[in-house]
Amino acid sequence: MVEAALMACILTAVFLAPLSGALLGRWAADAAARCAATLVLNGSLAAICLGLLRLTASADRGPLLLGPLSVDALSLLMLIFVLGLSALIQFFAVRYLRGDTRQVWFVVTVNLVTGFTALLVCTSTVLGFGLAWMAAGASLVALLATYPHLPQARDGVRRTATRVVIGDAPLVTAIVILMVAAGGDVPLADLGTVLGTLPVALAAVIALLLVIPALARSSQVPFHGWLPATLAAPTPVSALMHAGVVNAGAILILRFSPAIGESVPAMAVLFGAGTLTLIYASTVRLIKPDVKGRLVFSTMAQMGFMMLACGMGAFAAAVFHLIAHGFFKSALFLGAGSAVEREATQRAWPARQLTSRPHAIGSLVVAVTVSGGAIIAARIVLGIELSPASQALQLFVVFTATVALATTLRTHFSVSTALLGSSAIIALTLGYTAFINAFDTMLNVESVPAAVNPWWMLVPAAALFALPLLQRLPPGNRVSHHLYALALAAGTATAAPTRTPKAVPEGALL
Repeated sequence: MVEAALMACILTAVFLAPLSGALLGRWAADAAARCAATLVLNGSLAAICLGLLRLTASADRGPLLLGPLSVDALSLLMLIFVLGLSALIQFFAVRYLRGDTRQVWFVVTVNLVTGFTALLVCTSTVLGFGLAWMAAGASLVALLATYPHLPQARDGVRRTATRVVIGDAPLVTAIVILMVAAGGDVPLADLGTVLGTLPVALAAVIALLLVIPALARSSQVPFHGWLPATLAAPTPVSALMHAGVVNAGAILILRFSPAIGESVPAMAVLFGAGTLTLIYASTVRLIKPDVKGRLVFSTMAQMGFMMLACGMGAFAAAVFHLIAHGFFKSALFLGAGSAVEREATQRAWPARQLTSRPHAIGSLVVAVTVSGGAIIAARIVLGIELSPASQALQLFVVFTATVALATTLRTHFSVSTALLGSSAIIALTLGYTAFINAFDTMLNVESVPAAVNPWWMLVPAAALFALPLLQRLPPGNRVSHHLYALALAAGTATAAPTRTPKAVPEGALL
């Protein structure tokens, strides 16, 4: 009874927020923004209380059913994440948009996105998920139209709306096929049973149709053009979008995992698209001169890593990365102004002097030794045996940390730097291993039969390892110039040309 009351409190607070913003905004925009943010904060606190209540329960009670909604471990995690992040961003936006003529529009649309996303993670049927998914997409397009007078903003709205329509069409098709086959709406819990009655070829087609909207919403190749075009949106919009909305693709994959996880082509497409996006976005990010541009392509790379993890069947690890990236990226976006000032100061610093060759070799040896020892220590100390896919992700994360430590030691080799860097890698490895195991236990994700072999993780690892080497090519090298030009062109959104009326020759109307 208490759990149902808390869930009703969450839904009431979330869906009252846009209504209160619209009503109060007629008289006082600032009061409307504060009221809506407070309502969402209350919803997030209720979600935390509900999570603690279910966590301390003596036995597993199963999902909490509330009409067409079902709240399981994944729903609770995402409710706490979405509502908490939205409340944080909205309180930041109270001061950021104070006095702005579009403040009320932001308040209403941002809470519509929050509300439909909360509904999305809690819905228990295929039809309900599809309706919430499309409503969240439409709300996102409206949120991006906060500044419609800016040509770049209008271009971002156009690109986003186009990708949303193209991406959602396959989802609608898959839902229609499933409902026709089942003779009505299909509970997500019974999705595997319904698919078992369909021909194998049709089930494979449905799985591929479900992958497309996930890739489009997460701005993955080949749907990656819309996210870089949204830079004209206010900083709070970017923070919410990059930290929350683009993560919805992983939720779709998890909810429809009985269909996607059984299809080898669908899992291969997920892994391939994630790999291409990770490499592409990481390359473009290196040459972006603006702070928000680098954050945009960093988001795309992180989403690529998340899709890559889903393709290997590491769904629990993907959820962990989703939440960790969301909080981290929202903080970066909200602090983008300070980052601009900091980088302007750092440009005046003298160039770093590289160490000698023996020190460079020693840096590499220290980094590799510490990383390998950290992985062994994590398994011995924690006594955790990860799945092959999670082990591959663990190696990938530690590999990137190794590159960072080796680069740091190469520019500043000292005992204190080596000790601090080694301690950071050990803590990262232990923490990452513990969190991945905790999420795996909490979500209790079943094994994925069609998962991509974890050895394919070597492909993105080798590509990312080559990027720093390309940066060190001689300044006059043609290859580096050509790659730089390609990356710069690929990372620059080109607005649609505007048509100018043709001049009418004098006397033509006579």
